[in-house]
Amino acid sequence: MILRIHIGAFTLTDAVREAVQDMSEDRIFLRSSTMIEDGGMDAAVAYLSEHSTPDLLIIESTAEDEALFEELNMLADVCQPGTRVILIGAENDINLFKTLIESGISQYFLETVTAEELKAAVVDTFAEKSAQAKSRTIAFFGMRGGAGSSTLAHNVAFELAQLYDEDVIIVDLDIPFGTAALSYNIQPHQTIADALNQSANLDESLLMRFLETGTKNVSILCAPGRLNSGVEITPQTLERVIHVVKEMASYVILDVPHAWTTWTQDLLVDADETVLVGQPDLYTLRDGKNLVEFLAPNRGLEHPTRLVLNRVGELKKGELGEKDFKDVLGQAPALTIPFDGEALAAAMNNGEVLRSAAPKSPVTESVETLAKMVSGKEAITKLKKQKPAGGLLSSLFKK
Repeated sequence: MILRIHIGAFTLTDAVREAVQDMSEDRIFLRSSTMIEDGGMDAAVAYLSEHSTPDLLIIESTAEDEALFEELNMLADVCQPGTRVILIGAENDINLFKTLIESGISQYFLETVTAEELKAAVVDTFAEKSAQAKSRTIAFFGMRGGAGSSTLAHNVAFELAQLYDEDVIIVDLDIPFGTAALSYNIQPHQTIADALNQSANLDESLLMRFLETGTKNVSILCAPGRLNSGVEITPQTLERVIHVVKEMASYVILDVPHAWTTWTQDLLVDADETVLVGQPDLYTLRDGKNLVEFLAPNRGLEHPTRLVLNRVGELKKGELGEKDFKDVLGQAPALTIPFDGEALAAAMNNGEVLRSAAPKSPVTESVETLAKMVSGKEAITKLKKQKPAGGLLSSLFKK
């Protein structure tokens, strides 16, 4: 889960200021912006009287009893409706806590708060927002051209659809050279180029016109497959397309081309699962080291990057082993996939997935294993929805 919100924090003490700063460095706030100002409630009221209201306010106050509610009423006068507020206060009173929550304050902490407590409060506050992004995004990236990343992406999509009977959408982002349409033997009428060109007006109904049917439960946003499509991917247009796609399927498979741009970096960092595909050679070892060192701190320990070695055994001599990768990268490959030239050729030439072209191939079995690895079925946790706010200030402050 990646939250895209604007946070305004108005603090009085070093402890709370540091907690907000530490929280903002967590992976889930990678695409959020956090502003921290000194001065507590007075500073918040002064700032908001001249600026637009952030999605979330974190405010520290020392006021008690009626003085606190006077401050909150002043805050409500300068806030836009629906503002979420987390309050760090000085008064230890259960009745006050109940009153504040009933009034629409999202969470109340006494005197101080830790970064982890703040993070949990923000996640609870925006549980409904985060739940809207119901799909699981899985990004496949080939560390070298020809590593087989696209083949794995297209076949994992099929396996996910069959294993869990859920909708899967493949987004082929290799604009001039994408192969998703070929993998499913279809001639696309419209492509991701059309979606990108109309991203400002894109919604689910419009996107349906651009999707092609691959197999049962698998739809494809195909690449044009021609050099003169005239479309250029930007982070802004791509974000809008991905946002709509995620509303339409349980799984979104991102076939990311072998390029190093701002938007490819964003996809690899933001995805629920990022799969780096390479071959067991020195080139993959070098590139894998660079990629893991970039992605590890940005994705965080809770969302590790998976390394998959593909086409293992294709070369009779000179291949590197799993231990070589573990020694250099600090992690062993999540999976090694054997080479089966006949199965791959049959699938490619017939425009079929491996399950249809070579159901008994060890490559097909490995793809099924990879699909289970990235499915997230054993790690899904549901966030609790909060009750609607009511009472004093509730028209302005939302939980």
